[in-house]
Amino acid sequence: MALTSTSETHPRRVSELGEFGLIERFASLLGTAPEGEVWAGDDAAVVGIDGGTLFTTDVLVEGVDFELAWASGVDVGWKAIAENVSDIAAMGGRPTHAVVSLALPASTPVSVTDAIGEGLVEAKERWDIAVVGGDVSRASEISVTVAMLGRCGPQLVLRSGAKVGDVLCVTGSLGGAAAGLQLLRRGLAGPGPTEGRHVSPELAETCVRLAGRQLRPQPRTEEGEALAEVGVHAMIDISDGLLADAGHLVDSGGLAWSLTGEVPVDPDAIAVASLIAADPAELARTGGEDFELLFACEPATVDAAREALRRLGTAVTVVGEVRERREDDDTVEDVQGWDHLRDR
Repeated sequence: MALTSTSETHPRRVSELGEFGLIERFASLLGTAPEGEVWAGDDAAVVGIDGGTLFTTDVLVEGVDFELAWASGVDVGWKAIAENVSDIAAMGGRPTHAVVSLALPASTPVSVTDAIGEGLVEAKERWDIAVVGGDVSRASEISVTVAMLGRCGPQLVLRSGAKVGDVLCVTGSLGGAAAGLQLLRRGLAGPGPTEGRHVSPELAETCVRLAGRQLRPQPRTEEGEALAEVGVHAMIDISDGLLADAGHLVDSGGLAWSLTGEVPVDPDAIAVASLIAADPAELARTGGEDFELLFACEPATVDAAREALRRLGTAVTVVGEVRERREDDDTVEDVQGWDHLRDR
């Protein structure tokens, strides 16, 4: 299959394909996974002779995923590890090893690279990961790429396992990371001068917590393992937004879903709604980067899931149900959510 066509008068841009269209375009060239492995299309690939190894990668790019005006190098290093850990957690596994590649301008201060390294170390120690190598290259902006291996748990959970009649549930609450990003961009949280912020001490503390949800995500590793053990059918981490990621989850099995429950909104996001001029409920549905877990299970399994996560201090909320796909259902591309390549 060729990727280009010389007959195109106006060459297509990747913004027309979108992030996931481009992934599908490349995946179509790479062949089919052998029996026992899972390649593109899930939170992590499943590889190895016994299908017992998870493999994932993510990249953080300056100007797209972070700005050093509001994110420290330590934050960037931490998040580069954490977002990969979250992918492993969504498969019910445990992260084990990682390699890190750093691309950056030659003019980058060494203090920034030292801080990125500090964040990588803090995160690897938090999740007991061995960082075993990597690469460095010159670029026009800073980017940090992590490739991570993980160990499958006794019960591997894929996106494609959802069944008609399953309920969709989410851990924790949503919208906090998106609210934190708005605060950081407006100078209401994060580094920099505090004068002019004009918020009460209590609200200032709320802003700090929300900024932390954007800069220092806490993947649900223990929760992912616990949910796998109670027998959930499918799982994904919420990085692109609830609506978009629910679409990714059910689309893997050719199904659809309906929102049937109230989405749990981060109470801190509600508290700062007037500061950021945003609807907290909309942030919870479409904001992304909360790195909570969205999972599909039989209705009878919900109580067991709630009990397993209650011991970890994590709430579970039923937000929807899985159903057959209809002709008039929106595709994932129709749903508002984060896409690195689409013009918005």
